[in-house]
Amino acid sequence: MCRDWKQEECNHHFPELRKKRNILKMLLSLVTPKKLSLVIVSLTFVITGAYLMQINLTATKGYEIKDLESRLNQLQEENKKLNLSYVELQSMANILEQVPKLNLVATENIEILTPAGSVVALR
Repeated sequence: MCRDWKQEECNHHFPELRKKRNILKMLLSLVTPKKLSLVIVSLTFVITGAYLMQINLTATKGYEIKDLESRLNQLQEENKKLNLSYVELQSMANILEQVPKLNLVATENIEILTPAGSVVALR
């Protein structure tokens, strides 16, 4: 066996090591400092763009939520006013006031009918 078996010329006993070494050399030749710096700069731009886009979307949604909350407050106030007018229109004083306008006649003789017995239908 060769004294320094990792050298290329002494690697005849272990051919699989030569293949692994060639693959490693090929991979290292693909990753040069220039290419690595280009990849890092590109990733930085992509991540920065995605971050700015996300911030913009978040701010837009914040404005939309604020508008919807103000619209909700307006609708709640309008609902309170409508409920108040509904209660006022159903009040007895308002109904008595509307009787002459609607040509209604007051009843004088009121009869209350009570059932003689309870009737249940049988099968």
